[in-house]
Amino acid sequence: MRTPKIIIIGGGIGGAATALALHQAGFEPMVYEKTPTLREVGAGIALWANATYILQQLNLLEDAIRVGCLTTNYQFLSQYGRELVNISLDRLELPVIGIHRAELHQLLWRNVPSEKFFLGEIFEKWERHENSVSVHFISGLTVTGDALIGADGLRSRVRSLLLGNEPPIYRNFKTWRGLCDYIPSAYRPGYIHEFLGRGKGFGFMMLGKGKMYWYAAATAPEAQPDAAIGRKRELENMYRDWFDAIPEFISATDETNILTTDLYDRIPIQPWSQRNITLLGDAAHPMLPTMGQGACTALEDGYVLAKCLREQSDVVAAFQKYESLRFPRTKAIVEASLRSSKMGKLQHPVAVRLRNGLMKMMGGVIGDSMRSFHDYRA
Repeated sequence: MRTPKIIIIGGGIGGAATALALHQAGFEPMVYEKTPTLREVGAGIALWANATYILQQLNLLEDAIRVGCLTTNYQFLSQYGRELVNISLDRLELPVIGIHRAELHQLLWRNVPSEKFFLGEIFEKWERHENSVSVHFISGLTVTGDALIGADGLRSRVRSLLLGNEPPIYRNFKTWRGLCDYIPSAYRPGYIHEFLGRGKGFGFMMLGKGKMYWYAAATAPEAQPDAAIGRKRELENMYRDWFDAIPEFISATDETNILTTDLYDRIPIQPWSQRNITLLGDAAHPMLPTMGQGACTALEDGYVLAKCLREQSDVVAAFQKYESLRFPRTKAIVEASLRSSKMGKLQHPVAVRLRNGLMKMMGGVIGDSMRSFHDYRA
């Protein structure tokens, strides 16, 4: 019996996880990535228990623990360091891991045969035939397979040809991310510390190999350029009167290691599959990072998609099943992430005091809500 050939556009975390899951399930994944080198940009991520479950299924959990940092608590604080909520994460049966995106990316890719991925190939268009799909690249390369998966991110070319070129929605927030070796005395091992202020937020956590990852977010117009003084000095000014460790983190980080990104999502819609073509990760359901589930749901997508293909002999039926399983889950997280972001946009002092007081009162409810996402097993 012929092994189905599955073409994947995009070699980020979602594409890599899908390739590995398909490879382990006995399929022939072929991944085409536009960048000339296989690398994952960014800084750190938290792999919640729903994601470490996927790593366990892919036989990568022990490796991830080795290169990451176990996380036991998620603590929310005011901008001055007063605790609002402290959520224990170690009651989950699977660990939460802080890890550099590049480390996770390497774990996934090193377990996929190198002949399965092709670099420097920019996707142009697809043509669907009766039971196959031909994929064309700018270089002139054409490949034909049994199915096509668009894992090509927020501004997915596969998505635009499939569903139309509707732009993602800018949510009036931008984020900065940094990585450094500095460990403040206020850091509590195993904690994610997240501080909420007036229209701004800041968080930090430890990754593997003694690295600290920090992130900041603030309301801003779309495509706002860096200040003339540079993004590091701008951040130092923005957070100079916050909890002591925060300006210390910014000061300890080289400006070249500070990344900035505008934050977008999309209103969840169906279908995102048409016959033997489907989407996953940010191409299907981009979300704000406030729930920390972007990479986690991409891992889930890849695993579920491979499972559906293994259980269904027909690709079209498998893609329909995959979407029916993933849409309610990802829709709930996209919407929860948007609601959470609105709490961070509050700027009036009275509204901020009410938010902080409400969070202190509802710590148990907040914790239970977060765990409901983390308890999910794909």
